[in-house]
Amino acid sequence: MENYEYSYLHVVKPHLNFTDPERIPEKHYPFARQKFLDMKKLGVLEHDPAPCLYLYQKTDLRLGYTYSGITGLAAVDDYLSGKIKVHEHTLSKKEEALVKHIDHVKAVGEPVLLTFKGGSWYDDLLAKIESVEPLYSFTGDELVKTEVWPIRQAEDIANIEQHMKALDAFYIADGHHRSAGAMRYCEKRRAEKPDYTGEEPFNHFLAYFIPTDKLKIFEFNRLVKDFGDLSEEQFMDALEQKFVVEEIGHSKLQVKKKNHLFGMYRNKTWYGLDLKEEFEGNVLEHLDVSILEKNILKDILQIHDSKTDERLSFLDGTKGIHRLQELVDIGEFKVAFSLYPTRIEEVIEVADERLVMPPKSTWFEPKLRTGLLIYELEE
Repeated sequence: MENYEYSYLHVVKPHLNFTDPERIPEKHYPFARQKFLDMKKLGVLEHDPAPCLYLYQKTDLRLGYTYSGITGLAAVDDYLSGKIKVHEHTLSKKEEALVKHIDHVKAVGEPVLLTFKGGSWYDDLLAKIESVEPLYSFTGDELVKTEVWPIRQAEDIANIEQHMKALDAFYIADGHHRSAGAMRYCEKRRAEKPDYTGEEPFNHFLAYFIPTDKLKIFEFNRLVKDFGDLSEEQFMDALEQKFVVEEIGHSKLQVKKKNHLFGMYRNKTWYGLDLKEEFEGNVLEHLDVSILEKNILKDILQIHDSKTDERLSFLDGTKGIHRLQELVDIGEFKVAFSLYPTRIEEVIEVADERLVMPPKSTWFEPKLRTGLLIYELEE
């Protein structure tokens, strides 16, 4: 960060400018606020004088995926009423830290990723907006191209608002803590200002709206350091009690997708694991990550808490299957398990039933640049 004086990371992670072992809001957040004000004063950040929306498009040139969504504001009341649906638990400590950060900085530069069921109207809108030159277009060192178009015409904004208001629900894909923090901050400000009108900035939060068919879910693969108290032979015997185990070889895993089918890599060899028995259960219990967690991690390897057990690590699918192999081949882990990505329909069903996804179930793309578009909460 020393080499990037005006990186927005100075605002969102001000503690990195200090040597304190812990984050100290009373010390670090005023620094973040001043950094934000300095960047405004120097013209690093430009204020858009008129309310508008933004088409934000990200193209991953390495993987060949393009994501197109609209950046705007979501209503805290939609979150409180349940129209914005969740599928993860949040930690109060993280929520409190976000509330303090917003309270000090009065700005948010990390949008919540909200997905919804789109339609032809959205595709028609994209075609219209993209027919002109973008306001911003650049490619970073990580081979990600970013393009932004402002949506200023009243008829386009009205069209978007009309379709959005008609939707039954939005689903948080990424940003559960950010949305919960925004809700907590809103409740705090409403308590301080009981005559609020609902139009104040604290009644909304920054969001990136993207249809379900425009985002992508990658898997979270699992790596395990050892077999616990089992020998490798005992481990394989235990697996064969629950799964049909098929040796595939050293080449990249190539197995046709179906439910409850996993890949396993050990001793320079891939195996296909096909669950033997069907079972009754809700949508949560039928998720591939839940099957793996119960039948292998807990029942066989005795890993009972995926969040804290140091024997278990995770690798998101954007890193590629070869990286999974490499970590086993160099001896950092004894065995790796590859999963197929959770389907967005499964995430929606979990949220609709007010259930909670298992840890590290999904890696949603796009991941957006922090601070490119900022919502200021000055009243």
